Amino acid sequence: MSPAPGTRPSLGPSASLPPALWRVRIQAIAWFVLLTAFVLGLPVLLGWGYGLMALLLLVAAILSLATAWLFRRLSPTAAGRPFAKVWSRAVLGWILALGVLLAAPVYYLMVLTEVRPATVSQVALSNGSKRVIFQGMQHIGSEHFYKAVIYDIEKALSEGYVAYYEGVQTSSPASQAFFERLSRELVGGSDLSGTYKSIGEVCGMKFQLDFFALLEADKAEHPERHVIADVDALELKAEYERLKREDPAFAKAHSQDFRSVPAANDTAFLQRVIEWLKRGSESQKTLGGIVCRGLFTLNQSAASSTPSPMAPVILDFRNRALAQQIMQAPDDKIFITYGAAHLPGLVAALRKLDPKWAVGSVKWLRTIEAPEHLQGTLPGLSP
Repeated sequence: MSPAPGTRPSLGPSASLPPALWRVRIQAIAWFVLLTAFVLGLPVLLGWGYGLMALLLLVAAILSLATAWLFRRLSPTAAGRPFAKVWSRAVLGWILALGVLLAAPVYYLMVLTEVRPATVSQVALSNGSKRVIFQGMQHIGSEHFYKAVIYDIEKALSEGYVAYYEGVQTSSPASQAFFERLSRELVGGSDLSGTYKSIGEVCGMKFQLDFFALLEADKAEHPERHVIADVDALELKAEYERLKREDPAFAKAHSQDFRSVPAANDTAFLQRVIEWLKRGSESQKTLGGIVCRGLFTLNQSAASSTPSPMAPVILDFRNRALAQQIMQAPDDKIFITYGAAHLPGLVAALRKLDPKWAVGSVKWLRTIEAPEHLQGTLPGLSP
């Protein structure tokens, strides 16, 4: 039967739904999505321990008091309901929302580590008479990364290369004292190796020097093939003081350097977190590793785009010194392991000394990944 003249045809049953019913449907969808997300986040919440769940319930209960009061003031529908009913509904909503908010960052960092992995490059450089292979390094990384680097170093040594290593020298007590002050200024502590090793343990990663110890036998047998190609800490101190005298912008940016820091602002909190994770359950260690590796991945991206205020000293000055050493050394085949951030500045410094320096092959290595846990059984043998 056709509609009467002047009337609009019906758009179907759903078009005539009252606003209240639409609201009910939207709320049902929202509750379903929130509940699903909360269930997916439960392994993370329970993994941190029941104490976190208890804290979540307490916070949800407190927030719900204000939420229920606000709903009863602003919503005519809620105003007609008992306060306990509105409050209990708000408690459930806050529990789900807070659970999702707490679990989401862990899942984000886990996915980020896999889909946008941290990488460093291995770049071949040449000016026609010298050939340099620059291997970007990271102080803490995955076991696979360091094994690949050590293999490449040993292969290069067998092909006649000389290995150049990063490592600021401390040839005197004054040099050691300044290096400790500089380290404390940069990372909050003077024991760099100990800090890196502790962080690596809780992150499920390895410390660089643990693997470079594999080269000690070759260093003892062929010391001429292994060179610490870095400056002395006193040279860093002289460059730092020169920049403060001659560069007003640098002097202003570093006017507060090397001042005593209250204990509350030191690395005590980081050390407490590390010790807590070491004593934690297996699930807490696993989650701590996921968060730590994700934060390292984020930090590497941020560091590449935001140079350190101390870059003129710890990067630029050392890059110039390394370039000079490469050009003046009798070695014509050099394999360099240095922090990845040094590569652009080193290439620029080399080209200032000799414009013929050109980039050849480039290889990328992944530095951060979840550790593998391989378990198996040997038939007929018991542990």
